[in-house]
Amino acid sequence: MKYEQQKQVGNTPFVPLRGFQQTGAAEVWGKCEYLNPTGTPKDRLYTYIIEKLEESGQIQPGMTLVDASTGNGGGALARAANLKGYKSVIIMPEGMTQERKNVIKSWHGQIIESPAEEFLLGAERVALGFVEENPEARYLNQAGTQMNWQSMRSIGREVVEEFKKSGIKPQAFVCSIGTGGTYTGVATELENAFPGLLKIGIEVDKSAPLFSKRNARPFEHRHHNLMGLGPGKIGGNLNENMVDEVVTVSGDEAWQMMKKLVKKGYQTGPTSGANVLVALKYARRFGASGKIATVLFDASWKYISIWDGRYQHYQDASLPSEPPTAKVIV
Repeated sequence: MKYEQQKQVGNTPFVPLRGFQQTGAAEVWGKCEYLNPTGTPKDRLYTYIIEKLEESGQIQPGMTLVDASTGNGGGALARAANLKGYKSVIIMPEGMTQERKNVIKSWHGQIIESPAEEFLLGAERVALGFVEENPEARYLNQAGTQMNWQSMRSIGREVVEEFKKSGIKPQAFVCSIGTGGTYTGVATELENAFPGLLKIGIEVDKSAPLFSKRNARPFEHRHHNLMGLGPGKIGGNLNENMVDEVVTVSGDEAWQMMKKLVKKGYQTGPTSGANVLVALKYARRFGASGKIATVLFDASWKYISIWDGRYQHYQDASLPSEPPTAKVIV
């Protein structure tokens, strides 16, 4: 099964994952968000943010829009900004994939690399500093603005519509947690439509603040290879009440599952691998008639240059005592 990438934002296919059905277990359905224009559900986010800020008169074409991102959101912002007549500046931790940078450049976005050692917290620090020095710039703050999860409700509405059209009542929703926007937006719509649905959140084992909180463990952020997850804090868009259970996965296991998905025709990335890995484990709780919903996030072509899943800048690096200097590369 193979899909071509869409030109429009949203209304992505929602399909049962053929080739992954387990005997006597629930069927896993995936929302193919990797088919959005820049290969990520973040296309929904920045289209929504720009439209809402324009409607309220907070931004006007010609301004510079700034955000911190590992690259998925960066590409989506660069595209949405360019199409609407804005400049864009993306603050990315050093060491992200070249493919992500290429998307940003193709939409005339400027990239500033923040220190690898600080990961996304450092990118946010640099973004705030940039806006302070450039009064014409607006920091969109995807990690903090409530427009994040609100924009992702559109995914949930589309999932609900497809399930109801097919006469299906799902038993569970499984989704990784980064900023918490996609998780909260989709979970909110599914909970409204299917009360009692089991909602499972996923964190990467090396940076799992919610899992640590729930299990009364000290939280420690360590570098990992599931970019977009584990930013070093509980996402500002996460409604913790929407998380019935939280589990962790290892980055390497998620990458392995991603490659299985790619072989079956689902051209999606490692975070999707984490979602499917956990969904398949939970599928054993339900009978063969059960259904589980999940999201297939970003596109696999964004990882061609790092297909072994090893980020050079994130190999047991230690956190610095003093903030290093950001670097403008575009």
